[in-house]
Amino acid sequence: MKIRAFILFYFITSSVLAQGNLGINFGLNDDNFGSIKNIDNKIDNYNIDIKNSTGFQIGVFTEIDLITFYIRPELNLIFSKSKNASAYSNQSNGSSILNQSINIAEHSFKSTDIQVPIIFGYKVFGPISLFAGPTFKYSLSSSSNFDLEDINDKYTLSILLGARVKVRSISLGLRYERGLNSNEVLIVNANGVDLNEANVDLTTNKLSLNISYDIPYNLFNKKKN
Repeated sequence: MKIRAFILFYFITSSVLAQGNLGINFGLNDDNFGSIKNIDNKIDNYNIDIKNSTGFQIGVFTEIDLITFYIRPELNLIFSKSKNASAYSNQSNGSSILNQSINIAEHSFKSTDIQVPIIFGYKVFGPISLFAGPTFKYSLSSSSNFDLEDINDKYTLSILLGARVKVRSISLGLRYERGLNSNEVLIVNANGVDLNEANVDLTTNKLSLNISYDIPYNLFNKKKN
């Protein structure tokens, strides 16, 4: 029921801005979600290997031009995958002076989300503009090689900041998105290792490179004889 209301919110907003142009967009994401937190006092002699997650998004948008400003609601589908938090325990092998590195908590996480940003832009000079706005996200699915507690709150609110360069129908933008509400999930079991109160941080902290294309108004018009 909530997901229907979530999508309905986007289309109502789009209808209000129906005089704007329609377009499609694609983005590459670099995020740090899925990292393990609160294990520094749980594992002796550990090392943490942190790697950012990667992903991409596809979506549609409508944009209304207000001369100096513009408003742009979007509807995006985001696919993310991370393998970014590995804990290693260094243990001595008998009387040997060499330590053996044992992988005890390598974590992988996948997610699929629906995102609705409402972007407010300001044209600084020529094709260059700055923008900001709220972003609403709903988690469609997620999976992990760890046993995690259930994710109760699948809705997240973020703030989005960025800049873009637009030449005719094509624009290239750089975005930074930060979650306003923290989202952490307790680890029940990590590959047979009990990490006690350790958790996985799913808070959005994302950098994106996006390319957009404005669909011509007459693309679907029938040719006149």
